[in-house]
Amino acid sequence: MAYNNEAPFQVRKHIQLLGGVRVATISGNDTLTIASSTYQILDGGGSDYDVILPAEDDGIYFWIRNDGSTNNLVVKNDGAATIGTLLPGEGSLIVCDGTDWKVVIVA
Repeated sequence: MAYNNEAPFQVRKHIQLLGGVRVATISGNDTLTIASSTYQILDGGGSDYDVILPAEDDGIYFWIRNDGSTNNLVVKNDGAATIGTLLPGEGSLIVCDGTDWKVVIVA
């Protein structure tokens, strides 16, 4: 059946992402891939670290939370450009439009 945009797609149950949540204390810069968990809850263990996003591809997104109490997480693209900085306790939705990574919300 071809997609024709005439009727909304309905999901009748929750979607469970296999390996969808990663809770980790990182000990250095952390590089994500498109196979990485959608939800990243990261603690830098008292140090500032970079979280490096994968190459741009339309529709990829990550929810990233800085679970540390004293460190910042600097989110960067694969070219080392800073997308955003997460202070302790902050989380962010970061999405890709196929060309650039965009911060949608920081809370």
